[in-house]
Amino acid sequence: MKDHGMTDSDSETSIPATADASRKQRAFITFHGEPYALSGVIPEVGSPAPDFRLHSWYEASRVEIPLSNFLANGVPVLLSVFASFDTPTSRLQAKVFDNRLRAFGETVLGVQISSDLPFTINRAFRNEELMSTVGASDYFDRNFGRAYGVLLEDSAVLTRAVFVIDAAGILRYAEVPEEVTFEPDYDAALSVLESLVHEAEPQASADPVF
Repeated sequence: MKDHGMTDSDSETSIPATADASRKQRAFITFHGEPYALSGVIPEVGSPAPDFRLHSWYEASRVEIPLSNFLANGVPVLLSVFASFDTPTSRLQAKVFDNRLRAFGETVLGVQISSDLPFTINRAFRNEELMSTVGASDYFDRNFGRAYGVLLEDSAVLTRAVFVIDAAGILRYAEVPEEVTFEPDYDAALSVLESLVHEAEPQASADPVF
């Protein structure tokens, strides 16, 4: 996106209508009604989640984080995606997911992905007191944005999106709001996440054991 000073903000789940339209009918989103092209192709629900690499900042060093690191926990992963913590809607998205994922405990992993530098993300996590999710940056090579079809071509920053990947690495949910300033459908994404957690729970025996 050009720098316009954005300050506004069943076990197999079908892709939401907005994201379906994104993938099949358009290769762009809008910002205050103005269209912007997206790079790449939004992956289909039910297919293996595309691999990616993100980065974080740890002990004064940049650390690379591939998808396999997140899947190593053996739990579903929610990816909350946006351009920058410096926009109100993105901060709200980060806080809502962080607050609501708290109830899941260690049964899920929430990742906040932005185009910010890693140390900017670390500062935002401290300032916003985000404790139930982790942060990762797509700043250095835009690898994630291209792999998931959510990179704005003109500005090379991420558009708003939400993805849910199950513990086996299959994409189970994808949403790309058609307008950047719109919030994502929190309930829809969390409902899929809850279903995945429930699927992973041990089933009680049909016959009582004494």
